[in-house]
Amino acid sequence: MKCIIIDDNELALKATEQCVSKVEHLQLAHTFQDSLKALAWLTSNSVDLIFLDIEMPELNGMEFIRSLKQPHPFIILTTSHTEHALEAYDYNVTDYLVKPILLPRFMNAIAKVKDLYEKQNIHHSDEDTIFIKKSNLIVRVNKKDILWIEGLGDYVTLNTEKEKFIVHSTMHAIEQKFSTNDFIRVHRSFIIRIDKINNIEDNCISYFDKFIPIGKTYRESVYKRLNLL
Repeated sequence: MKCIIIDDNELALKATEQCVSKVEHLQLAHTFQDSLKALAWLTSNSVDLIFLDIEMPELNGMEFIRSLKQPHPFIILTTSHTEHALEAYDYNVTDYLVKPILLPRFMNAIAKVKDLYEKQNIHHSDEDTIFIKKSNLIVRVNKKDILWIEGLGDYVTLNTEKEKFIVHSTMHAIEQKFSTNDFIRVHRSFIIRIDKINNIEDNCISYFDKFIPIGKTYRESVYKRLNLL
C-alpha cells in the first residue's frame, strides 16, 4: 500500500516514518510538514493510506479531511490529545493513534487497514455488475438494481427492490467500487443512487419510503454534485 505522512512536528513525523519502514507492505511515497502542500500534492497523486496529524496550523486534520475528494484514502489520525477521538470517527477514519506512537499499537492499526484493503467480499466483474458472496454462493448483481447502501458497524447492506445483501466490509471500501456518476455518499452510513432522489428538505432526502439525512461532512459535496441552483 502506498502511503504519505502529514505532521508539522519533525520529530513526530520521523517517528511515524520509522514505524512505516518496519512494515514490508507499506511504501512511503512522500512526507509533509505542511498540510496545504499535501493537499495540493494529492490533486495529482494517489495513495492508499494517509497518516494525518490533527493539530496543524492553517489547515488542521479535520479540515484537511473535509477538503479531500471523496472517496478519500484510508486515514489513520495521529495526535497527542485523546479528546479528539470521538470526533475523528465522524470523518470515516480507519484508526486513531496517540503520540508517542508505540510500534505494537501501530502494527495493530496497519493490520486493520490491510484487512480492509484486501477484502474480497465484493469483486468487480465489469463496470455494470458486481459479484457478491452470499452464504456458499457468489451472486451476480447489476449495479443499476442497487438502490441504496447502508453501513451497519462492520457490515454494509446493499439494498435492491427485492433483496438485501449483507457484506462484511466498510463504507469506504464499498464506496470505491461504485461510480460517482450514478451513486453519491450523503452520510457516513448511506450511499444512494442519484437518479432516485425525490426531494430534499431540511438536509434530509426523501428516497422511496425512507428519509435519509445528509451528514454535515458531505453537505457541500452533495449539493455541488446535484447542481443546486
